[in-house]
Amino acid sequence: MAEAAVEINTAAADFAQIVGAEHVITDPAECRVYSNDIFFWDDAYTADVVVQPGSASEVSEIVKVAARLGLSTYTRGGGMSYTKGYVPAVGGAVLIDMRRVNQIFEINPTDRYVVVGTGCTWEKVAEALKPHGLKLVFLAPFSGIHSTVGGALSQNVPASMKGILGLEVVRADGSIVRTGAWGRKASHGKAAPFFRDYGPDMTGMFLGDTGAFGIKTAAVMHLYARPEGTAHASFAFETYEDMAATMIDLGNYDYLYRRVGLDPFKSQNSVKVGFKEALKTLGDVSTSGTSMLSGLKDTVKMAAQGAAGMVGATSFMDGVKWSMHLSTEALDTAGAETGMERVRKVCLKRGREIANVLPRAMEAKGFSVRGFLGGQGQRWVPTNSLWPLSRAVEVATAVQGFFNARRPEMQKHGIWESYMTNWGQGYFQCEPSFYWVDEVSELHLRHLGKEEADKFRALPANLPARTFAKQLRMELRDFFYDLGAVHVQLAKFYRFEDSLSAETWRLLKDVKGMLDPERRLNPHNLGL
Repeated sequence: MAEAAVEINTAAADFAQIVGAEHVITDPAECRVYSNDIFFWDDAYTADVVVQPGSASEVSEIVKVAARLGLSTYTRGGGMSYTKGYVPAVGGAVLIDMRRVNQIFEINPTDRYVVVGTGCTWEKVAEALKPHGLKLVFLAPFSGIHSTVGGALSQNVPASMKGILGLEVVRADGSIVRTGAWGRKASHGKAAPFFRDYGPDMTGMFLGDTGAFGIKTAAVMHLYARPEGTAHASFAFETYEDMAATMIDLGNYDYLYRRVGLDPFKSQNSVKVGFKEALKTLGDVSTSGTSMLSGLKDTVKMAAQGAAGMVGATSFMDGVKWSMHLSTEALDTAGAETGMERVRKVCLKRGREIANVLPRAMEAKGFSVRGFLGGQGQRWVPTNSLWPLSRAVEVATAVQGFFNARRPEMQKHGIWESYMTNWGQGYFQCEPSFYWVDEVSELHLRHLGKEEADKFRALPANLPARTFAKQLRMELRDFFYDLGAVHVQLAKFYRFEDSLSAETWRLLKDVKGMLDPERRLNPHNLGL
């Protein structure tokens, strides 16, 4: 133990020389906050030191120091993981907080890419692109006000990774590599990072790796011109199966760039929690007179249904059970409306149209983090699953059966579930979440406004409910495994190794052994 303490002290001193003493944290209580994600992990270790680099070169030097001293490193972005993405699984670890590596290095409208530090939040990237009339070719995570580019690329965002053109990665030995056309010598075309598929796809190797193969320090992302025309629509359905069947029917409508499905709980509470900030932003825009003319018809429609006040006006969702919220875009409004009219015909076969408040609100403010707690501060944790789109109805029925079979015990502990659902090119995503009353962690409190933080700080611990929630989540994970699901945000939670063939797993272990022979980078992530 004494020897380990000496190594940590040596590391902290060396790190201070690299990043400055103000960016090295050794206080145990503060290290504990950084070492936890938004769920409870009884077996988690606390990092002995947290270091906050500001550049790829500083990350490289940190990794070299850790390697010399035999210390493991874990990489943390915005802290929005719920699968132990950066939670240490070994003692004596160094946690690298990447949020200072947040530069916008280049915006290239002609070649249609942006180069950013992986500590950038998605909101910062979106704001930087707005003056250029550009946007990413994929939707960023809804938690993008805090979640970082590097965190999402490490954990995977469904259907989005094709928009990553190149990566800058620090390897376990501290060397810095770049992928795709970016990996060329600087003398060769200035190594412009415009093309991903230059030789074998080394970019893909570092996506979804949860940091097990390397530490991403910069990313190149594909852009397109922000279309002038948008259209939004919302629909209500009586059953999950009806909504899922409609998603199957819309499977080839790729021009739908936003697709969100909500269960009855979310449908009735979205104004109060998850989309409250977005609705307020939409209300401010509408009342200021700066909203686009294309939204005028929709605003009148909302007013007619009791939602003109936006925040607090919930009548537009009265009686709604399952709901789907969609957006299209095109060169002009007419084109977007034409596309939405085709979508509308499909949706009205099983559902009814309701006011399009929520998709317009999501467009007005695309990021929020308030949804990571319930309306009264209840703890929240999701469990992700992805399926072939053709199985959507089957999965909708099965997952409801899972919860119905456990309803009495859930009610005993005051636990309820909610579903977030969407679909993409060939896949269906079902992400149930649990809510229960319990103490709120310091990590949560730091992402809340003062009024809510003060209110929720007093919530007492509820160990019986927490214990059952953990058990229930493990059962759901195994239930999804038995049905054949795959997942994003793998980290240390899902049964990744169990799901792979022996040959595929051996290949992954071989890659890990080649890139990180001493297994010092994010050990135990992906089970490696």
